[in-house]
Amino acid sequence: MKKIISILLIFTTVILFVIPVSAEEESGKYNAKAVLLAEVTTGQVLYAENANEKMPIASVTKIMTLLIAAEEIKAKNLFMSDTIVASAHANSMDGSVIWLEQGEEMLASDIIRSIVISSANDACVALAEHICGSEELFVKRMNDKAAELGMNNTHFADCTGLSSENHCSTAADVAKMAAELRQYDYFDQYLLTRLTYVREDTDRATQLLNTNKLISKYDGLTGLKTGTTDEAGYCFVATAKRGDMELVAVVLGAKDENERFDIAASLLDYGFDNYQLFSPDFDEAKLPAVTVENGTGKQVAVAADEDISCVIPKGRAGDVTYLYDLPESVEAPVAKGGRVGKIIVLLDNETLFLREITAVENVERLTFWHCLAQLFKEFFSI
Repeated sequence: MKKIISILLIFTTVILFVIPVSAEEESGKYNAKAVLLAEVTTGQVLYAENANEKMPIASVTKIMTLLIAAEEIKAKNLFMSDTIVASAHANSMDGSVIWLEQGEEMLASDIIRSIVISSANDACVALAEHICGSEELFVKRMNDKAAELGMNNTHFADCTGLSSENHCSTAADVAKMAAELRQYDYFDQYLLTRLTYVREDTDRATQLLNTNKLISKYDGLTGLKTGTTDEAGYCFVATAKRGDMELVAVVLGAKDENERFDIAASLLDYGFDNYQLFSPDFDEAKLPAVTVENGTGKQVAVAADEDISCVIPKGRAGDVTYLYDLPESVEAPVAKGGRVGKIIVLLDNETLFLREITAVENVERLTFWHCLAQLFKEFFSI
């Protein structure tokens, strides 16, 4: 029965990181096809409308393109100082471009900031081909990464978002990839750049103008990406951080270019005004060493496992309570890091999450040979 209860509690904890902590999903409050507000580090959803409806996402797609690039930089397979050579395919792109010519060489730093700041489609293709050899192989990696992140309602057909056929995502899935990208800081200097140039000192100097109109207007803004096509409408993903809490607001299919920014700002305001990131404060006095039965040691020291945080309503930290579930004894052997008990973190008698109590050392099971060795040790110490 104890095992069943533990499994149910763990399942409850997982659910808390999927469903909104506020009211159930609403609809119609905002003039967009779908919106969602979530906290970046925990993934908790704070507000949602039509969050799981599949739809085109235009250049919001490039968040995944940049995420793959970030992974390559971390793996030291891609460097900002790399030279990228534009192909005929990159040159063929239309829409937002920096007019790359076939065979033109450009530093990866310039290619990437062209994507981040001005959403350049030709730069996206050039980067994709540089990383994987072809856009097709790069798109496969994008879809593999989407599956890894649990973006179950997403399918990419290209690295730019220009395709409308068989290219779709959801507000919930977009929030996942945006949160993942925010784990990297490689592009932070570009995300908040309003205006700059590539090819600055040539006769082909090209302006890069950021279409994120919340830059310098929203307190704590950290990014992230706009997108617009006839099929997708006006889309925007905004991220902002105040204190230790970073939020991501997703707006898909807004009717008006400026309205997408107003909606995102409203969502972010709602999150910062009403919620806070909470980390538990455990009482170490309630984590005494546990007796070990039939072990080479009589006791084993224990500790609360890795740090866990969650989002709670603002001002409610003082109302959080803790239930320490720790047995009086355990049977040997005990493995270092092995689960001994658990702490249940509660708010209004509802489980926020669990944190495991683990052993900080190994305790072997007592055997005949251990007993014999101990006898010899005591005998020769007389």
